[in-house]
Amino acid sequence: MPQSDGFNIFHMSDLHFNGKNLELLKIVLHHLVESAPRYVFITGDLVEGPGDDLDIAVTMIRNALRDVERSSGALPILKVVPGNHDFFYKGTYGMRRTWKFYRLFTEEERGHGFFSDDMMAVATFDSNQIFEPRGGIWRKAVQLMRAMSHGLIIERDLDAFSEWSRQLRSSPEGDRYVQSFKVALLHHHPMPTKYSFLPRMADESFMMLENSGALLYRLIQEDFDLIIHGHRHYPQFCRAVYKNQDGEERSVGVLACGSSAKKHDDWIRLVGHNFNILRVSWDGSVHAEQYFRRSTGAFLPGPNSTFIRGSRKPLISQTARQGDWFGPIL
Repeated sequence: MPQSDGFNIFHMSDLHFNGKNLELLKIVLHHLVESAPRYVFITGDLVEGPGDDLDIAVTMIRNALRDVERSSGALPILKVVPGNHDFFYKGTYGMRRTWKFYRLFTEEERGHGFFSDDMMAVATFDSNQIFEPRGGIWRKAVQLMRAMSHGLIIERDLDAFSEWSRQLRSSPEGDRYVQSFKVALLHHHPMPTKYSFLPRMADESFMMLENSGALLYRLIQEDFDLIIHGHRHYPQFCRAVYKNQDGEERSVGVLACGSSAKKHDDWIRLVGHNFNILRVSWDGSVHAEQYFRRSTGAFLPGPNSTFIRGSRKPLISQTARQGDWFGPIL
Protein backbone atom coordinates (compact mmCIF):
# COMPACT_ATOMS: atom_id res chain seq x y z
CA MET A 1 0.00 0.00 0.00
CA PRO A 2 1.50 3.39 -0.89
CA GLN A 3 2.37 5.49 2.16
CA SER A 4 -0.01 8.26 1.01
CA ASP A 5 -2.89 5.77 1.18
CA GLY A 6 -2.13 4.59 4.72
CA PHE A 7 -0.07 1.67 5.99
CA ASN A 8 -0.12 -2.07 6.65
CA ILE A 9 0.19 -4.04 9.87
CA PHE A 10 1.45 -7.62 9.57
CA HIS A 11 0.21 -9.94 12.33
CA MET A 12 1.60 -13.44 12.84
CA SER A 13 1.37 -15.80 15.78
CA ASP A 14 2.19 -19.27 17.09
CA LEU A 15 5.24 -19.91 14.92
CA HIS A 16 6.32 -22.80 17.18
CA PHE A 17 9.79 -22.75 15.65
CA ASN A 18 11.82 -25.89 16.39
CA GLY A 19 14.09 -26.13 13.35
CA LYS A 20 11.79 -28.55 11.52
CA ASN A 21 9.54 -25.80 10.16
CA LEU A 22 12.31 -23.57 8.80
CA GLU A 23 10.97 -23.52 5.23
CA LEU A 24 7.45 -22.66 6.35
CA LEU A 25 8.74 -19.75 8.43
CA LYS A 26 10.68 -18.52 5.38
CA ILE A 27 7.42 -18.50 3.37
CA VAL A 28 5.62 -16.46 6.04
CA LEU A 29 8.49 -13.96 6.24
CA HIS A 30 8.51 -13.66 2.44
CA HIS A 31 4.88 -12.48 2.67
CA LEU A 32 5.86 -10.11 5.46
CA VAL A 33 8.48 -8.47 3.25
CA GLU A 34 6.09 -8.40 0.29
CA SER A 35 3.41 -6.58 2.30
CA ALA A 36 5.88 -3.79 3.28
CA PRO A 37 4.26 -3.23 6.69
CA ARG A 38 4.74 -0.19 8.91
CA TYR A 39 4.17 -2.41 11.97
CA VAL A 40 4.73 -6.10 12.72
CA PHE A 41 2.82 -7.73 15.59
CA ILE A 42 3.72 -11.17 16.98
CA THR A 43 1.34 -12.61 19.59
CA GLY A 44 3.39 -15.34 21.20
CA ASP A 45 4.61 -18.92 20.89
CA LEU A 46 7.57 -18.05 18.71
CA VAL A 47 9.14 -21.40 19.64
CA GLU A 48 7.84 -24.86 20.50
CA GLY A 49 9.48 -24.68 23.91
CA PRO A 50 11.93 -22.52 25.89
CA GLY A 51 14.70 -25.03 25.07
CA ASP A 52 14.33 -24.47 21.33
CA ASP A 53 16.57 -21.99 19.56
CA LEU A 54 14.70 -18.71 19.72
CA ASP A 55 17.84 -16.97 18.43
CA ILE A 56 17.39 -18.46 14.95
CA ALA A 57 13.73 -17.41 14.66
CA VAL A 58 14.46 -13.89 15.93
CA THR A 59 17.40 -13.51 13.54
CA MET A 60 15.19 -14.52 10.61
CA ILE A 61 12.50 -12.05 11.68
CA ARG A 62 15.00 -9.20 12.04
CA ASN A 63 16.50 -9.99 8.64
CA ALA A 64 13.02 -9.77 7.13
CA LEU A 65 12.47 -6.39 8.81
CA ARG A 66 15.74 -5.12 7.33
CA ASP A 67 14.61 -6.36 3.89
CA VAL A 68 11.49 -4.23 4.28
CA GLU A 69 13.66 -1.26 5.24
CA ARG A 70 15.81 -1.72 2.14
CA SER A 71 12.79 -1.82 -0.16
CA SER A 72 10.58 0.81 1.52
CA GLY A 73 13.10 3.08 3.23
CA ALA A 74 11.67 2.55 6.74
CA LEU A 75 12.30 -0.18 9.30
CA PRO A 76 8.96 -1.64 10.50
CA ILE A 77 8.09 -1.17 14.16
CA LEU A 78 8.06 -4.56 15.92
CA LYS A 79 5.75 -5.30 18.83
CA VAL A 80 5.83 -8.75 20.44
CA VAL A 81 4.25 -10.53 23.41
CA PRO A 82 5.21 -13.97 24.78
CA GLY A 83 3.15 -17.15 24.64
CA ASN A 84 3.02 -20.08 27.03
CA HIS A 85 5.37 -22.16 24.82
CA ASP A 86 8.00 -19.41 25.01
CA PHE A 87 8.19 -19.80 28.80
CA PHE A 88 7.06 -23.33 29.76
CA TYR A 89 8.09 -26.86 28.71
CA LYS A 90 5.48 -28.11 26.23
CA GLY A 91 3.67 -24.86 26.99
CA THR A 92 2.44 -26.24 30.30
CA TYR A 93 5.08 -27.51 32.72
CA GLY A 94 7.88 -26.17 34.88
CA MET A 95 8.90 -22.70 35.99
CA ARG A 96 8.68 -19.58 33.82
CA ARG A 97 11.88 -19.47 31.75
CA THR A 98 11.84 -15.87 30.54
CA TRP A 99 15.49 -14.85 30.25
CA LYS A 100 15.97 -15.68 26.55
CA PHE A 101 12.80 -13.90 25.41
CA TYR A 102 13.66 -10.78 27.41
CA ARG A 103 17.26 -10.86 26.16
CA LEU A 104 16.35 -11.06 22.46
CA PHE A 105 13.56 -8.46 22.40
CA THR A 106 14.07 -4.92 23.62
CA GLU A 107 11.93 -3.17 26.21
CA GLU A 108 10.50 -0.96 23.44
CA GLU A 109 9.49 -4.03 21.41
CA ARG A 110 7.85 -5.67 24.44
CA GLY A 111 6.23 -2.55 25.91
CA HIS A 112 3.37 -0.16 25.22
CA GLY A 113 3.88 2.44 22.52
CA PHE A 114 2.16 5.51 21.10
CA PHE A 115 3.18 6.59 17.60
CA SER A 116 1.85 10.10 17.15
CA ASP A 117 2.64 10.53 13.45
CA ASP A 118 0.57 7.44 12.59
CA MET A 119 -2.04 8.07 15.31
CA MET A 120 -1.38 4.52 16.44
CA ALA A 121 -1.35 3.20 20.03
CA VAL A 122 -0.25 -0.33 20.95
CA ALA A 123 -0.62 -1.90 24.40
CA THR A 124 1.23 -5.17 25.09
CA PHE A 125 0.40 -7.70 27.81
CA ASP A 126 2.22 -10.76 29.16
CA SER A 127 -0.71 -13.14 29.71
CA ASN A 128 1.47 -16.02 30.97
CA GLN A 129 1.59 -15.22 34.68
CA ILE A 130 1.03 -18.06 37.15
CA PHE A 131 -0.03 -16.21 40.30
CA GLU A 132 -1.79 -12.96 41.05
CA PRO A 133 0.50 -11.37 43.69
CA ARG A 134 -2.44 -9.49 45.22
CA GLY A 135 -4.48 -12.68 45.55
CA GLY A 136 -4.90 -14.64 48.78
CA ILE A 137 -3.47 -18.07 49.54
CA TRP A 138 -6.57 -19.92 48.31
CA ARG A 139 -6.51 -18.13 44.97
CA LYS A 140 -2.82 -18.99 44.58
CA ALA A 141 -3.54 -22.64 45.45
CA VAL A 142 -6.23 -22.88 42.77
CA GLN A 143 -3.95 -21.19 40.23
CA LEU A 144 -1.13 -23.63 41.04
CA MET A 145 -3.40 -26.60 40.29
CA ARG A 146 -4.26 -25.26 36.86
CA ALA A 147 -2.14 -25.87 33.80
CA MET A 148 0.44 -23.20 33.03
CA SER A 149 -1.06 -22.75 29.56
CA HIS A 150 -4.03 -20.85 31.02
CA GLY A 151 -3.84 -17.08 30.80
CA LEU A 152 -3.44 -14.44 33.49
CA ILE A 153 -2.49 -10.76 33.36
CA ILE A 154 -1.60 -9.55 36.83
CA GLU A 155 -3.35 -6.50 38.28
CA ARG A 156 -0.07 -4.58 38.53
CA ASP A 157 0.31 -4.75 34.74
CA LEU A 158 -3.30 -3.68 34.21
CA ASP A 159 -2.78 -0.72 36.57
CA ALA A 160 0.40 0.25 34.70
CA PHE A 161 -1.52 0.16 31.41
CA SER A 162 -4.33 2.38 32.74
CA GLU A 163 -1.81 4.87 34.11
CA TRP A 164 0.07 4.92 30.77
CA SER A 165 -3.16 5.62 28.90
CA ARG A 166 -4.31 8.32 31.34
CA GLN A 167 -0.97 10.10 31.14
CA LEU A 168 -1.20 10.16 27.35
CA ARG A 169 -4.73 11.58 27.50
CA SER A 170 -3.55 14.48 29.66
CA SER A 171 -0.36 15.10 27.66
CA PRO A 172 0.12 17.67 24.85
CA GLU A 173 -0.49 14.74 22.46
CA GLY A 174 -3.81 13.97 24.17
CA ASP A 175 -6.03 14.87 21.20
CA ARG A 176 -4.01 12.67 18.90
CA TYR A 177 -4.04 9.77 21.35
CA VAL A 178 -7.80 9.97 21.90
CA GLN A 179 -8.42 9.74 18.13
CA SER A 180 -5.72 7.12 17.47
CA PHE A 181 -6.25 3.52 16.40
CA LYS A 182 -5.71 1.62 19.66
CA VAL A 183 -4.69 -2.04 19.65
CA ALA A 184 -3.98 -4.43 22.53
CA LEU A 185 -1.72 -7.48 22.02
CA LEU A 186 -1.75 -10.64 24.13
CA HIS A 187 -1.44 -14.38 23.60
CA HIS A 188 -4.47 -15.89 25.35
CA HIS A 189 -8.14 -15.60 24.46
CA PRO A 190 -10.15 -12.75 25.97
CA MET A 191 -13.27 -14.40 24.49
CA PRO A 192 -14.06 -18.06 23.62
CA THR A 193 -13.37 -19.53 20.18
CA LYS A 194 -16.28 -20.98 18.25
CA TYR A 195 -16.05 -24.54 16.95
CA SER A 196 -18.55 -27.19 15.85
CA PHE A 197 -16.88 -30.31 17.25
CA LEU A 198 -15.39 -31.57 20.52
CA PRO A 199 -11.63 -30.98 20.44
CA ARG A 200 -9.22 -33.42 22.03
CA MET A 201 -8.53 -30.81 24.70
CA ALA A 202 -11.96 -29.28 25.26
CA ASP A 203 -11.21 -27.39 28.47
CA GLU A 204 -11.53 -23.68 27.72
CA SER A 205 -9.46 -22.92 30.83
CA PHE A 206 -6.39 -23.94 28.82
CA MET A 207 -7.18 -21.21 26.30
CA MET A 208 -8.97 -18.39 28.11
CA LEU A 209 -7.54 -15.49 30.00
CA GLU A 210 -8.46 -16.07 33.62
CA ASN A 211 -9.24 -12.39 34.22
CA SER A 212 -10.52 -11.51 30.75
CA GLY A 213 -13.32 -9.45 32.29
CA ALA A 214 -10.81 -7.20 34.04
CA LEU A 215 -8.86 -6.72 30.78
CA LEU A 216 -12.00 -5.95 28.76
CA TYR A 217 -13.13 -3.44 31.41
CA ARG A 218 -9.81 -1.57 31.23
CA LEU A 219 -9.73 -1.54 27.43
CA ILE A 220 -13.34 -0.36 27.19
CA GLN A 221 -12.62 2.48 29.62
CA GLU A 222 -9.66 3.57 27.49
CA ASP A 223 -11.64 3.30 24.20
CA PHE A 224 -9.45 0.62 22.61
CA ASP A 225 -10.57 -0.51 19.17
CA LEU A 226 -9.09 -3.97 18.83
CA ILE A 227 -7.58 -6.91 20.72
CA ILE A 228 -5.21 -9.17 18.78
CA HIS A 229 -4.22 -12.62 20.04
CA GLY A 230 -3.23 -16.17 19.10
CA HIS A 231 -3.00 -19.41 21.16
CA ARG A 232 -5.57 -21.95 19.87
CA HIS A 233 -4.39 -21.83 16.23
CA TYR A 234 -7.92 -20.98 15.14
CA PRO A 235 -8.49 -17.68 13.27
CA GLN A 236 -11.68 -15.75 13.92
CA PHE A 237 -13.09 -12.27 14.48
CA CYS A 238 -15.77 -11.21 16.94
CA ARG A 239 -16.88 -8.02 18.61
CA ALA A 240 -17.81 -7.36 22.25
CA VAL A 241 -20.20 -4.54 23.15
CA TYR A 242 -20.24 -3.11 26.68
CA LYS A 243 -21.23 0.09 28.45
CA ASN A 244 -18.48 2.20 29.94
CA GLN A 245 -18.58 3.80 33.40
CA ASP A 246 -20.65 6.68 31.99
CA GLY A 247 -23.26 4.31 30.57
CA GLU A 248 -22.15 4.89 26.99
CA GLU A 249 -22.06 1.89 24.67
CA ARG A 250 -18.57 0.92 23.54
CA SER A 251 -17.37 -1.97 21.38
CA VAL A 252 -14.01 -3.64 20.97
CA GLY A 253 -13.07 -6.07 18.20
CA VAL A 254 -11.19 -9.31 18.88
CA LEU A 255 -9.03 -10.68 16.05
CA ALA A 256 -7.49 -14.14 16.51
CA CYS A 257 -4.63 -15.46 14.40
CA GLY A 258 -4.14 -19.15 13.72
CA SER A 259 -0.72 -20.75 13.67
CA SER A 260 1.47 -19.05 11.09
CA ALA A 261 4.23 -21.65 10.91
CA LYS A 262 3.75 -24.69 13.19
CA LYS A 263 4.19 -27.82 11.13
CA HIS A 264 0.87 -29.48 11.96
CA ASP A 265 -1.78 -30.17 14.60
CA ASP A 266 -5.54 -30.85 14.64
CA TRP A 267 -6.47 -27.17 14.24
CA ILE A 268 -4.05 -26.62 11.36
CA ARG A 269 -5.48 -29.66 9.59
CA LEU A 270 -8.90 -28.06 10.01
CA VAL A 271 -8.23 -24.45 8.94
CA GLY A 272 -4.64 -24.37 7.62
CA HIS A 273 -1.92 -21.88 8.47
CA ASN A 274 -2.78 -18.22 8.84
CA PHE A 275 -1.49 -14.68 9.18
CA ASN A 276 -3.35 -11.36 9.12
CA ILE A 277 -2.71 -8.06 7.37
CA LEU A 278 -4.50 -4.99 8.73
CA ARG A 279 -4.84 -2.06 6.35
CA VAL A 280 -5.08 1.35 8.02
CA SER A 281 -6.32 3.90 5.48
CA TRP A 282 -5.46 7.60 5.35
CA ASP A 283 -8.87 8.49 6.82
CA GLY A 284 -8.43 6.22 9.86
CA SER A 285 -10.61 3.34 8.68
CA VAL A 286 -9.23 -0.15 9.29
CA HIS A 287 -9.89 -3.51 7.61
CA ALA A 288 -8.25 -6.88 8.23
CA GLU A 289 -7.41 -9.45 5.58
CA GLN A 290 -6.84 -13.03 6.77
CA TYR A 291 -4.48 -15.17 4.68
CA PHE A 292 -4.63 -18.98 4.69
CA ARG A 293 -2.41 -21.80 3.48
CA ARG A 294 -3.91 -25.24 3.01
CA SER A 295 -1.59 -28.27 2.99
CA THR A 296 1.41 -27.42 0.79
CA GLY A 297 -0.31 -24.65 -1.17
CA ALA A 298 0.34 -20.93 -1.17
CA PHE A 299 -1.00 -18.36 1.31
CA LEU A 300 -4.12 -16.82 -0.21
CA PRO A 301 -6.47 -14.14 1.14
CA GLY A 302 -9.80 -15.23 2.59
CA PRO A 303 -13.05 -14.52 0.73
CA ASN A 304 -13.89 -11.34 2.66
CA SER A 305 -12.03 -8.59 4.47
CA THR A 306 -13.09 -7.84 8.04
CA PHE A 307 -14.28 -4.37 9.01
CA ILE A 308 -12.50 -3.18 12.16
CA ARG A 309 -13.44 0.49 12.38
CA GLY A 310 -14.73 3.32 10.21
CA SER A 311 -13.29 6.63 9.09
CA ARG A 312 -13.08 9.85 11.06
CA LYS A 313 -14.31 13.37 10.34
CA PRO A 314 -11.67 16.10 10.16
CA LEU A 315 -11.39 18.18 13.31
CA ILE A 316 -9.55 21.49 13.27
CA SER A 317 -7.69 22.13 16.52
CA GLN A 318 -4.59 23.88 17.75
CA THR A 319 -2.77 20.56 17.95
CA ALA A 320 -3.78 19.43 14.46
CA ARG A 321 -1.14 19.14 11.79
CA GLN A 322 -1.63 19.54 8.08
CA GLY A 323 -3.14 16.41 6.61
CA ASP A 324 -4.31 14.99 9.99
CA TRP A 325 -7.77 13.54 10.38
CA PHE A 326 -9.46 13.62 13.77
CA GLY A 327 -12.93 13.16 15.09
CA PRO A 328 -15.36 10.50 16.26
CA ILE A 329 -15.62 7.22 14.41
CA LEU A 330 -18.59 7.20 12.09
